[in-house]
Parts: sequence; C-alpha cells; structure tokens
Amino acid sequence: MSHPSRSAFIGVIVALLALPFFTACSGRPAGGAQASGPPDLNGVWSAPFTPDISKPLGHQPPFTPYAADLFKKEDEIDDPLTQCLPIGPARGIQAGLMPFQIVQTPAVTAILFENQRTFRIINTDGRSHPSDVDPTWFGDSIGHWEGDTLVVDTVGLNDRTWLDTAGHQHSDQLHLVERFQKVDADNIKWTVRFEDPKFYTEPWSVTLPIKRQNTEIMSYSCEENEKDRAHLRRTNKLNK
Repeated sequence: MSHPSRSAFIGVIVALLALPFFTACSGRPAGGAQASGPPDLNGVWSAPFTPDISKPLGHQPPFTPYAADLFKKEDEIDDPLTQCLPIGPARGIQAGLMPFQIVQTPAVTAILFENQRTFRIINTDGRSHPSDVDPTWFGDSIGHWEGDTLVVDTVGLNDRTWLDTAGHQHSDQLHLVERFQKVDADNIKWTVRFEDPKFYTEPWSVTLPIKRQNTEIMSYSCEENEKDRAHLRRTNKLNK
C-alpha cells in the first residue's frame, strides 16, 4: 500500500472510531433519525421540581408504622442536602431547578447531575447486580431496553438520602425500577417505582415528564459561599 493510500485508510478508521463520541456530544443520532437500535437519550434534560413526591402520587405513600412515625417527626432542617451531601438517584432526576445530562453508549449510560457535580453509572452490557454490593449514595444500576424504554434497576443504596424535600425517606433496602420512555426528540416519560419493605407496605410509583434543555450543565458546589445553613431553624411538624 502506498503512503498516500495508507494515510487515507488511517484517516477513515480514525473518523469511524470518533463518530460515536461526537454523536454522544451532539445529543442527536448520527444521520438524522435512528434507523435501528435503541432511542438516543443523549442530551441535557430536566424534570419538574418536585419538593413533595406525594403530590404527583396524589396521596401519601403507603407508610409502614415506623416510617409514618418518622415522617411526622421529621424536619426539613435534617434534609441531607442542607449538609451538602449527595442527592441520590431518583431525587436527582426530580430536582428540577438543576438539569442533568445523559451520556449514552451501548455498554454504559451515565447521568451527570449539575447538582453538586455528581453522577451515576447505569451498566447496559447485560451484567447482573453484584452479590455483595456495598451501599452507596447512588447504588448499583443495571439497565436494559424494552422497545423505546430504558428500564433501570437499582439496588445497593445507603439510607442517607431523602426522596424529596418534604422528608420522605427510605432504608438501605430501597429498590428502584425506573423507566425512561423516549416519547419524541425532546420528551421522555419517566416512571420510578419505589420498593422498601422497611418504610412502605407496598411498592408505589410516580411518573414525571422530562424535557430536553437547550443548555449545558454548570459547575456547582454546594459549599461555595454557603450562607443558608446558619439561618435554618427547627420547626415542629406535629404542630402544623
């Protein structure tokens, strides 16, 4: 092979290898509409700010007696976010005021949260959950496609996050099943199912719309110039 031909060949190979990267960054499928394979979820997205997850549910979730008593006594000053702790997977989606970016590849889908510059990894390579998963802020997530819907199963969560600002909590037995259904180019239907036998007598679900945002996620640090914490005052929810 002559030197010019070899250079051209190498150039084509480099371009082909780089194509998935540029496609992911663009947020749109290469060549227009995706002819085959799963829908393209790449891009920056945001769901409605949902400070009380019982509102889209239409009523309080089915508390166990333990959880009902805890919720009555809980105060928003105890919200882990007031201590600048990670937001957790489901609450990160419904944070609303801060968007998130989805970066999708065949083997891994990552969700990059503007909130405290955190992220979660969803493995879509066919693996199962580890048998000895250690509890973490975002747990262990595995996903698979059902038509136009990415189904994400998450276990291995610690008990240090809240589900919302109102004080709905969970234990380290929390099991999440999320469904990201691509409705069209700019809309996703997100449904999350909560299962936690310590806090809830039965599984329950909420559905929220997720919309594409024409923006980029920003660099955000909760600790930077933080002045609110010193002014927080405890209230008595039982007297409200």
